[in-house]
Amino acid sequence: MTSNDRRIAWLLIAYALLLALLPLVLNEAAFHRMFSEEGPFERLSIAGWLGTAAVVLVRIRPLGARALAFALLCLAFAAREADWHKLFTGESFLKNSFYRDAARPFEEKLICGAIAIFLVVLLLYAGLVIARFLFLQGGWRARSGAWLMAGSTLVVIGKVMDRLPAVLSADYGIEAGPLVLLYAAAFEEGLEMAHPLMLAWSVWISQSGRRYLS
Repeated sequence: MTSNDRRIAWLLIAYALLLALLPLVLNEAAFHRMFSEEGPFERLSIAGWLGTAAVVLVRIRPLGARALAFALLCLAFAAREADWHKLFTGESFLKNSFYRDAARPFEEKLICGAIAIFLVVLLLYAGLVIARFLFLQGGWRARSGAWLMAGSTLVVIGKVMDRLPAVLSADYGIEAGPLVLLYAAAFEEGLEMAHPLMLAWSVWISQSGRRYLS
């Protein structure tokens, strides 16, 4: 780990501590404004994914299929954060309920289904590339691999935190307390801004160390 890595790690720790303080110091209205879909954390996470896509396209040489797939996946994450998955349909086409709606035209379901399948394939491909590099090629020992693992883990943790309260309530009748929900929202939205930047740093340093996109 270099001095730059340590600085970034300390910044991330300080950022996590700030997120932990916000549910305690902000009133309810201010908290919900800050962590809403139109709030600053959501907007900055979009910028983060767009920036990561730009880093892949600018930094990775030669620019092959793996790099282009990762850049495209970053753009897809940015579009998801910007709610493009329901911009033209009024409901997310990534949910099963969209395709069970008998009132929706078949052509709309067909087009959206094709896009959803493409995104799933893209995500699986990226996951296989990451898993092969980290675990089969020992990439987790390298700087780029460590940051890649950390950023990818935060993506998964963020999605789990986003869905867990609703799943516990609907499937098991377990209702989280108000403070728990505030912390879940703070860390879920807050980490969404952090993990694309960690992945961007991993991509940047990979070109001078262990490469996984070229």
